[in-house]
Amino acid sequence: MIVVPKETPIIEELNSYYLNIEKLFQYYQGIIDAGCAFFQLPSSEGVVFFDAFNLINGTFKDKNTLVRGKEAIDLLFEEAKSKKILISIYEIPPEKIAFWANVANAEDLYKDLSTEFTDLEGLIRKMISDRLTGYVEVTFNSNDIALLFLHNGQVIGSVSAESKWQLVQTEKIQLDLVEKSRKIGAMLNVRRILIEQIAMNGAEKESANSANQTRSNGNAVNPPSKPEALPSDQGGRAKPLNIREMLQYLMLIYDKFISNNRKIHGDFDTILKRKFVEKVDKYEFLDPFTAEFKYANGRIEYSGRVEDARLATGLLECLSEIAAENDMQTWLDKSLWPLREKYASEIDFLKIKF
Repeated sequence: MIVVPKETPIIEELNSYYLNIEKLFQYYQGIIDAGCAFFQLPSSEGVVFFDAFNLINGTFKDKNTLVRGKEAIDLLFEEAKSKKILISIYEIPPEKIAFWANVANAEDLYKDLSTEFTDLEGLIRKMISDRLTGYVEVTFNSNDIALLFLHNGQVIGSVSAESKWQLVQTEKIQLDLVEKSRKIGAMLNVRRILIEQIAMNGAEKESANSANQTRSNGNAVNPPSKPEALPSDQGGRAKPLNIREMLQYLMLIYDKFISNNRKIHGDFDTILKRKFVEKVDKYEFLDPFTAEFKYANGRIEYSGRVEDARLATGLLECLSEIAAENDMQTWLDKSLWPLREKYASEIDFLKIKF
């Protein structure tokens, strides 16, 4: 199932026969902060989510196939070039784009709960209490389907066959779903979107003017100053910090951006090692030839003896320069919010300025 949040239509049912698809996206990336393009084909459909700098994620679906990510985007672009397709553009608030772009990547949390034993109203209350980011899928015994979306425990809307898959944002829809589930019965599935997945699926940087929008200082992350003391809880006990985990997450964000950006020459691993060589006199523990520090497949390994704070200083200085050299700052400003939220204690301890 493809979910298209049709909150604010910009233009609808453009015929791809008359369009240059790449230029279409470049144009709308220049006039709206974030949105999605809905592709309607005779026997299939698809959606591409984008912000001002990237094609974030895509989904393609026909009777037999469901394709996600960059492969789906490439497939939709090729289909649009060779077939007559109707394309509609919808604006999405920037703070919501990461959520909607990753609905297709949601993972199962609870499966096949029958309303015979599970009350939908109670389930929704639990998901609100658990601060779910994801959705509840309700498949009624009449085979109608409805999805109720939650972001950080807040209900943000619903789509259903009855609403013609238009996003509905009223309290009444929640009450209607509960009432209908009690009347005719339903099967319930809950799916969640992990915050680590959000804003990290950027597929391609296409904004023609993004280089001009880079901040004058060009720094994505200012290296941390010397930390003073570990943060503590109300009982005075030091809280455990996940500095290496935070660094790993940050490097994955850079990796995704660079690896999927056709305008940047070289892969992230090569660019990173080249930067390590430049910095080896200052940060000998990053020497790629001694291989104390390794990054591969989204994970870091470090076998040296340098403290995590010092390791962070070196890595963040390297990443900051890589961002400045590749015009990444403006994109990172909009993509680092999940990291800021999850690792607030580590960021505050290290005095990092994003």
